[in-house]
Amino acid sequence: MKVTPSVLVGSLSGKSGGTVASNWKGRQLVRRHVIPHNPKTVAQLAQRAHMARMSAWFRSLPATLVTKLNELGTPLQMSGFNVMTKEDLHDLAISEPPEIIPGNPENDALFSVADNSSITTKEVDIIWVPGAALLTHYVVALTCPVTPAEVAKEEPDGWTLTPTPVLVSAGSYPPITVLNAAKDYWVVCIVIDTATLVAATKISGGVSCVGTSGA
Repeated sequence: MKVTPSVLVGSLSGKSGGTVASNWKGRQLVRRHVIPHNPKTVAQLAQRAHMARMSAWFRSLPATLVTKLNELGTPLQMSGFNVMTKEDLHDLAISEPPEIIPGNPENDALFSVADNSSITTKEVDIIWVPGAALLTHYVVALTCPVTPAEVAKEEPDGWTLTPTPVLVSAGSYPPITVLNAAKDYWVVCIVIDTATLVAATKISGGVSCVGTSGA
């Protein structure tokens, strides 16, 4: 509840018995002390683990994708980080690969990545069905380990951009090199309108799959 300071009641802060006093935006407040409920269920711990990865993921994104996320967030009064987090936490919660950039309504018709992508000799091979995508547009791919590195921090927990975008008309990507063939990797493919991501003016929502290790 709100407390009005007076001669007898000045500025209050701290805990006394079962009561906590604080100052919020210039207003003096007093409330009952409550110990937060924290059951630490399996689902809750999994959600926290996913959330802990979001900052590292966002920092690893190319500047062009960060700008795009910020643009998507503006009409929603959200930051680009929150746009990515909302998208990826939803995907992870339903055991789907994260997409980084939210898909658009035409995404399924635009672009479809095969689910049987595989990893052999530290390379991820992916193929796609262009659908309604313009064949003169390009595909750029990013990879990220499904689980964070655990042994000697062998690789960062973030997204790695592949070097060269490939024409949609090609139907497949040159083998993508990864650090560890014994791991699974998420792969996100994004359609852009230029041969370089930094110059792209149109960026489609991400389409993702899992590159499965041969181990």
